Amino acid sequence: MMRRLTISLVLAVFAISFLNAQNLDKILNDHYKASGQEKMSKVTTTTIKGNINISAMGMESAITLYQARPHKLRVEMNIAGSQIIQTYNGTIGWVYAPLMGATQPQEVGAEELKSLINQAQMDSPLWDHKARGMTVELLGPSPDGSANMVKTTTAEGDVLTIYISKETSLLSKIITVQAGSEIETEMKDYKTVKGIPTAHYMETKMAGQVASIITFESVEYNKELDPALFEKPVIE
Repeated sequence: MMRRLTISLVLAVFAISFLNAQNLDKILNDHYKASGQEKMSKVTTTTIKGNINISAMGMESAITLYQARPHKLRVEMNIAGSQIIQTYNGTIGWVYAPLMGATQPQEVGAEELKSLINQAQMDSPLWDHKARGMTVELLGPSPDGSANMVKTTTAEGDVLTIYISKETSLLSKIITVQAGSEIETEMKDYKTVKGIPTAHYMETKMAGQVASIITFESVEYNKELDPALFEKPVIE
């Protein structure tokens, strides 16, 4: 009797795992389709211009963000008349921020580098996850029932909780942990740019408090960019 019960439990667990895997595959495939991932994979650069409100400092600034494959990034801001530049060339990240004490371009630390790497990612964070050495797990519905929550663990052991809207199959929120603090980024106001739905509003919270809000005014794909943009900033 015990042997039969054990076999039944094993079969039940296997069936649940199989169904969860099927559900996850459908959620991911619907997400890739809705987000225009096939078209996004052919995009080589992005140029985004908008405004950022930094709540903690009570300041606003224009912001320009450049991305290029593979994994290159440049962010430019001007706060209180002081220029801020962050760059990542796919290997090394730099920051120039006199307002924060970086009066000369300097190499960033490990935690800030993780942030730059995440921002340099042009595709969905779930795209091609197996080839990138990531594991993905369906956690179930979000607390308010509006999204499916997917847990992603990178090859380096970093964990992301990704919310995929049930209504649109687009990303609605990403939660990460950096330097011991939970960082929550909400994405909405999607507008289609060259057939690709692109979030034009991003709100970031740290430890539950709003840290910044970015609103995008323009998004350009495949604009030719000088590779030097992503190297160590040159300050004149």
